[in-house]
Amino acid sequence: TKSEYLHSYQELDIAISDLGGDFYITRGQDTYLGSGSFSTSWQFDENGIAVETGPITVDVVYDKGPFISDEKVAVLNSPQVNSVCTNKWKTYELFSEFCPKTIQVASADLLKSALAQISTDLKVVKPLHGAEGVDVHIATSEELMATDMNYPVLVQEFLDSTGGIEGLTEGIHDFRIAILNGEIVYAFLRTPPAGQLKANVALGGTLLVIPKEEIPEPFMQVAREVDNKMSRFGNRLYGVDMAMTPQGPRIIELNSSLGLQENARHPIFIEYKKKLARVLMEM
Repeated sequence: TKSEYLHSYQELDIAISDLGGDFYITRGQDTYLGSGSFSTSWQFDENGIAVETGPITVDVVYDKGPFISDEKVAVLNSPQVNSVCTNKWKTYELFSEFCPKTIQVASADLLKSALAQISTDLKVVKPLHGAEGVDVHIATSEELMATDMNYPVLVQEFLDSTGGIEGLTEGIHDFRIAILNGEIVYAFLRTPPAGQLKANVALGGTLLVIPKEEIPEPFMQVAREVDNKMSRFGNRLYGVDMAMTPQGPRIIELNSSLGLQENARHPIFIEYKKKLARVLMEM
């Protein structure tokens, strides 16, 4: 329903068509009939308009859902990859050495105790699942105690990224490295609007693509360590969102539903779509 997203998927459609494949859009778990079949689909016509094309059976699902598979069709990403990336507690359990201190809180009665165990002046409370900064609260303990929340939640140290990244930015930021089957396919730096703490583009942040050869080595090291563990899950596409702190780079979150950026934003996204198309065609 957003023109920039439709345009991005049209560009992916072209990349897949160039390899001899057919690209369809499906929406909603309730349309899945099993064994790779869907009750409804759309395809782009020659004018780039998505037109309904009825029932379809596919060989591969590029999951932007989340999609619940019956394991009778190939899916990117697998349930294992999605589980680690979408459940922020699982992310912490697997990569705690790179994450801020995190405490899982099951109810409001336990929130005060958890906040007392976090040493930073500002604390972060976020849902176990979620993206784009939705329901993420950054505030003092007193302010958080007065905030309505849906439990369970995670309570975390606030990552102080105000020192910036040498040569790239002087203030608050987050740095994403996107990985496709072990290869870094793009990286970008996001910074928040003036006076804000969250750098999500969906919330008004700015985005700057960073060429692979200019990615700071500390971020590269974390990304390599993360993918060493993620490689056990086979085909995988995900992002590692990090911030530079006085203690070095720290993971903010992993994301297995990466937004598909338009080619016009940067030439790197043209090559990325070609690589993504190739992986999907070979699954």
